[in-house]
Amino acid sequence: HITKIVRLTSLFLHNNRFYYDGKIYRFIKGGPSNSGLIETISNIYLNLMDNFLINQSSTKQNELYGRCQNQIFFTWNQSLNELEQILKSMKLDYHHLNFDIHIG
Repeated sequence: HITKIVRLTSLFLHNNRFYYDGKIYRFIKGGPSNSGLIETISNIYLNLMDNFLINQSSTKQNELYGRCQNQIFFTWNQSLNELEQILKSMKLDYHHLNFDIHIG
């Protein structure tokens, strides 16, 4: 059954088209963010990141963590150096994903 799921997902990703300004376009990479399948795949990956970040901060007190769709938000009351090391480790673990880190 897994092989069928992979094949159907591949079929969807490689044949996804959209209509814009009188022309038909094909997604070269990824798919529409409002697609149920894309949202599900994104949530699978983001759940892994959620667990990684929650595990890193679970020993800390007074921290807040949240996510809405593909946006992750958390507070950090430890040193900036420690946070940078954790985020660097996360980027190494998930090197195949593109994401931006903003500290502010």
